[in-house]
Amino acid sequence: MRRRSFLAAASCLPTVVRAQAVPRIAYFSGRSQATDAHLLEAFRDGLKSTGYVEGQNVTLEVQWADGRYADLAKLAPEVVATRPDLIVAVGGNPVAVAFKAATSTIPVVFGAGADPVAIGLVKNLNRPEGNLTGMTLWANELDAKRLDLLHDMLPKARKVAVLMNPENPGYAELLPRTKDVAGTLGLDLVLLAAASSSEVEQAFKSLPTVDALAVGADAFLINIRSRILRLAQERRLPGIFPAREFATDGGLASYGTRWADMYRLLGTYAGRILKGAKPADLPVLRPATYELVINLKTARALGLDLPPLILTRADEVIE
Repeated sequence: MRRRSFLAAASCLPTVVRAQAVPRIAYFSGRSQATDAHLLEAFRDGLKSTGYVEGQNVTLEVQWADGRYADLAKLAPEVVATRPDLIVAVGGNPVAVAFKAATSTIPVVFGAGADPVAIGLVKNLNRPEGNLTGMTLWANELDAKRLDLLHDMLPKARKVAVLMNPENPGYAELLPRTKDVAGTLGLDLVLLAAASSSEVEQAFKSLPTVDALAVGADAFLINIRSRILRLAQERRLPGIFPAREFATDGGLASYGTRWADMYRLLGTYAGRILKGAKPADLPVLRPATYELVINLKTARALGLDLPPLILTRADEVIE
């Protein structure tokens, strides 16, 4: 009777859920799976280093915008409405800006090219003071450095085309800096402003005779790198690019960080936040190292004799 009475009383108690809910991450990239699948894997590696393994103790919901930045104002709130435990916003400054506008409560780990303070993502790099933190490439410094390296590779070049995306939130800060550096180097810049594939095509069609090409660090431009490389090759234009993938795919040179390393770090930040760290207490990171990659095969195809000093400075030379 006692046991029967105990069971009857217990059946009236509320059900206790002992299993802890598996945290859910919404991974949103402004670029495409075709170009950035390896970066997603790097993020998974970083996440795993903190003890989170997809399919075991964390769920990862992946979405690609495929360069449709005009749709971000609609897509970001849709992701927020699913109420994930964490959002990873990568693949371009516009992605991070869209999620900043879409939520002030869900933690967001971003990857940005521009100064995060200047484009309104955080108030302070060391103490972000909100629900966002992540990593910045500091593109304005890198784009200036790429022009300097291009000048060292091609000392006789005087007229250089610079391809940029005017819809990038960092564009207003980046353009004056690029012009200042070009003036210091004695370069005459031809600005190619393009925010869509058709505009890129048109920009190259209307391009006057120039000696070289520099491409700005922009997610959209990186996303269509195969098209940009084709257009540059048709014009036999030596160029310097913002990601090593350009150089490995046939571009003359690239200078920037190893994107995979950056995404691994973002994965570790995601894991730390899932374990209880607050974004406001995690400083915005900057890459510790940058690399110069030169495609010597492309240089020969273009009939270029690169200065020996620039080859010794390269972190990697593709034969």
